[in-house]
Amino acid sequence: MATRKEMQDYAVSRKIIRLMREGYPQKQATAIAFRMLKDGELNIPGKPKKKKKKDPIKERNERRRRWQQELRRRGY
Repeated sequence: MATRKEMQDYAVSRKIIRLMREGYPQKQATAIAFRMLKDGELNIPGKPKKKKKKDPIKERNERRRRWQQELRRRGY
C-alpha cells in the first residue's frame, strides 16, 4: 500500500489537474491545491476502516422483525 506522503502527492496532483481544467493558471491551481491540503479540505484516500462485526442475535431479530412487517403488510 502507498504511504501517506504518496497519497497526499497523488491527491494534490489530481486537484491541480482538476483546477486547471476549470480554467485556473497552473501556478494558481498549485497554490490552491496546497492550501487545501494544509487546511485539511483535500480528500486523501486512505486505509479503509474496519467494519464492526454485527451481533448475530441482533441481526437475527432484525431479520425476523422485517419478515413479520412484510407478512402484516401482505395481510397474512
